[in-house]
Amino acid sequence: MVDLDVVVLSGEGRYADPWHDFPGTSARIAEILRAEGLTVQVCGSDSTAPVPARLVVVNAGGGADAIPGEGDRGSQWRDAVLDHALAGGPVLATHAATNTFYDEARWPGVLGGRWVPGTSMHPPGGPATAQVAPNAHPITAGMPAEIDVVDERYSFLEVSTAIVPLVTQVHDAVVHPIVWAHEGEPSDGATTRVRVVVDTLGHDLRAYGETRADLLRREVGWLLA
Repeated sequence: MVDLDVVVLSGEGRYADPWHDFPGTSARIAEILRAEGLTVQVCGSDSTAPVPARLVVVNAGGGADAIPGEGDRGSQWRDAVLDHALAGGPVLATHAATNTFYDEARWPGVLGGRWVPGTSMHPPGGPATAQVAPNAHPITAGMPAEIDVVDERYSFLEVSTAIVPLVTQVHDAVVHPIVWAHEGEPSDGATTRVRVVVDTLGHDLRAYGETRADLLRREVGWLLA
């Protein structure tokens, strides 16, 4: 029996990078969810023993170096997260997680999308407006049609036709999904249906205002339902 509600996998070592404060944003995610009465543990991706939980939140990056180091420990978490997801366990992938586990071909299929080096990008971070699909999914039911964010807005990600876009933004006259749900069969042909939310918001602590916190609570509530 798993007693822990949520484990937040926070980027370290191979899955850290110079651009993101993963310790800070992981602590903020935990703070928001604990206020909802959930049991939450934050674990660095360099910790040696993956911790089982009902929900895994991946708040990590792709790292600046795509080559595993000697005695790499991140692969233990990578394998544990993939096993959890492919067994139907819920996963929330935040911000740079579309580029995490870059050495695992099944990860984009689990998420329903990925960051493509050389193609994907974001305009400078800052205040912006994003569009919500309030009738598309229970997560966004009752939300306003637009929300204000202070964040990076990921653009030109590669996404599957199986995703359900929840929040979008417009860049270069193109509509880009930045939050989506994926409840389908992963692309490797496994029969278990995944239950995933990808939320590319959450670059830094500025991004975690009340609007972002409300969206996080909605996402986690649906994933754990």
